[in-house]
Amino acid sequence: MVNFSLSLKRKIQTALTLTVMGWAMPAFSAPTHILINVEGNVQVKKSKWKDFNKIEAGITLNSQDKIKVIDNASATIYCSDKTKWIIDKPGIHSISDGCSEGSKISLLDQGNNHSTRGPKAPAFEESLEKLPYLVSPRKTYVLNAPLTIRWNEVPGATNYKVKVEDWERETKECQISYDGELEPGGYYRITIVANNGATSQDEYGSEEKNNNWFMVLEDEEAEALQEELRQKLEALKEADKTQEEKDWSLAMFYLDKELNFDVIQILEGLVKSGSQKLEVYYLLGDIYQKLGLNLMAKDIFQQGLALSVQQGNSEYKGSIQQRLEWLEPSLGIINKAGELLRR
Repeated sequence: MVNFSLSLKRKIQTALTLTVMGWAMPAFSAPTHILINVEGNVQVKKSKWKDFNKIEAGITLNSQDKIKVIDNASATIYCSDKTKWIIDKPGIHSISDGCSEGSKISLLDQGNNHSTRGPKAPAFEESLEKLPYLVSPRKTYVLNAPLTIRWNEVPGATNYKVKVEDWERETKECQISYDGELEPGGYYRITIVANNGATSQDEYGSEEKNNNWFMVLEDEEAEALQEELRQKLEALKEADKTQEEKDWSLAMFYLDKELNFDVIQILEGLVKSGSQKLEVYYLLGDIYQKLGLNLMAKDIFQQGLALSVQQGNSEYKGSIQQRLEWLEPSLGIINKAGELLRR
């Protein structure tokens, strides 16, 4: 747990006051979007810049910014509403042309965990914490490669049975390496059962809402992606960047390919290494939320909120507060943040 200084505690106290106000009135902070892929000559003019500048993938944008696509270039933006906007038409485009400006879009994956808001939220969260819900790979594409399956640790459980279609294993840990076969184009469901009877299936109200699955890319897709990945890794090897910058760039590559499993692994690694990059916390929380991992999203957003206060970054503070608003009532967030202040 982070040890907060007195000055940081005061800053967080101020942030919490603003957070409470955020529930009393609509939030009008500009949504945060991320440029995840650039092909060719692409330039950006942020609202505070005088001119357009050539940029790389990974930069964050808001609705007041503009992007210029030259000749046969293209750009892909991961919008705040979790949609992707591909720009391949030459010219100058306002970010608001393709990414929603509104903050009233429902940010939750309505398929599951939707009870993290409202008066029953605390009871629901308590029950969810007692389930071995799947963390990864979850609702994602994967390459035909070894996988590590992870799930939530269940209080009191000492053994877990993991099933992937006909493959079944037991373990005392909260993760296991899948050594079964993966068929190209195959669709696989995962079930985890704790020895106290709790099961990952209990997270859902119906089978239609189940996110405990992953799909393997077809051979042709996988081969093309592996070649792109090889080129990306070679370029990063020669790039004059820090390891964190290289990891972030690789995360953008995987995000563009919708490989959430790989994106999560990279971003979680950056968080564990103590990253001070706010984009890491924002994007990881956003992906957790997209996959229905709302308890994990809440935790990482709260870490990001504390960091944004520490850095005095009002843009990210507003964006993260907006995400937290959709995750649970204000009282829950104040209580959690209050615990941080007392430590």
